[in-house]
Amino acid sequence: MKKSLIALLVATLPAAAFADVTIYGTLKAGVENVDNGVTKKTNIDDLGSRIGFKGSEDLGSGLKAIWQVETGFAIDGGHSGSSADGTYSGSNSGTFANRNSFVGLQSSLGTLRLGNISNYGDSDMGTVDVWQYNSNALGLGIFTRDNTRLKNSVRYDLPAVVPGLTASLQYGAKEDKTANTSDRETSVLGLGYENSGFFGKYSYTHESKVSVANDKHQLEVGYNANNLFVGLGYKQSKGDVSSTHLSALATKAQVAAIQQEVDAAAPLIGNNASLKSTEYALTAAYTLGAFTPKFTYAQGQDIKAGSYKLNDTGYKQFVLGVDYALSKRTTIGAQYGQIKLEDNAAVLVNNGEDKIKAFGVNMIHSF
Repeated sequence: MKKSLIALLVATLPAAAFADVTIYGTLKAGVENVDNGVTKKTNIDDLGSRIGFKGSEDLGSGLKAIWQVETGFAIDGGHSGSSADGTYSGSNSGTFANRNSFVGLQSSLGTLRLGNISNYGDSDMGTVDVWQYNSNALGLGIFTRDNTRLKNSVRYDLPAVVPGLTASLQYGAKEDKTANTSDRETSVLGLGYENSGFFGKYSYTHESKVSVANDKHQLEVGYNANNLFVGLGYKQSKGDVSSTHLSALATKAQVAAIQQEVDAAAPLIGNNASLKSTEYALTAAYTLGAFTPKFTYAQGQDIKAGSYKLNDTGYKQFVLGVDYALSKRTTIGAQYGQIKLEDNAAVLVNNGEDKIKAFGVNMIHSF
């Protein structure tokens, strides 16, 4: 009865109510077999499904009002079998407008938006991560961990004065002022250039101090044309444990425990020492008809604390797979991946086991 009333209500709305509104989305699901050395399990997971509504209004004189509301949801029922904290993460599911959502203005002077907005890494980068997955062993979730949405933020994108050139500035407010908050003021700078298939993109993120401030640099360069994709990524982060690659594999409790160990080492490395992590990623793919075989290799070096190196805290990773396009909007894929943790990293985040292995198949449909 309720569904009938809703359908009747929608049917009676004037056509103008839907003018300049676009409905879009992606459904992503897969089966993943994950073995972390302690447990081996098979999960049926949502891989980041979302639905969105966007539109604009011409205000005259070259000025437009723009808006977008995008929401992630889990078509598998909402629980992630591989999330470190046992909660769903693939779509950030559970809250309306939990993905890239904003209201703003656009003109020849650029674009200004307010809301829960993708940072430059999320909107323009992550090109080296060509995979669909839930387990980090099946994609570059470690390397791209900072490519996300920034809540309570304002973002300004410069106009495209030079073809192929993009630039943006973004600020996220620290709205939680309580004593023990982990909330941070965040500033993001993004720069990019594309020409004749070649691209180069860079982002810098500064997060205000909790114990120490976090500073993160990410660079991606490569070529994407003529059925060939080659991308190289470089990432350097400096700050507390949350800025390092270990945070992408650890639970919140493990991150806190690692930070306590760092703080306890203050007589050796200094009070409030910043941790520096450096990572690299390389991805190649080539499309042959409907098939796209692809390969990724990534590496994180040992973390440094001041002038000291925290030995055996790095990782190495590879992913190998293939996609098959059933149509322009529907793709199926399969991949195998492995993360090799060095000894101390394995102890800190994976119960002493040094390998995380996974195999997955997936299906993606966009509309």
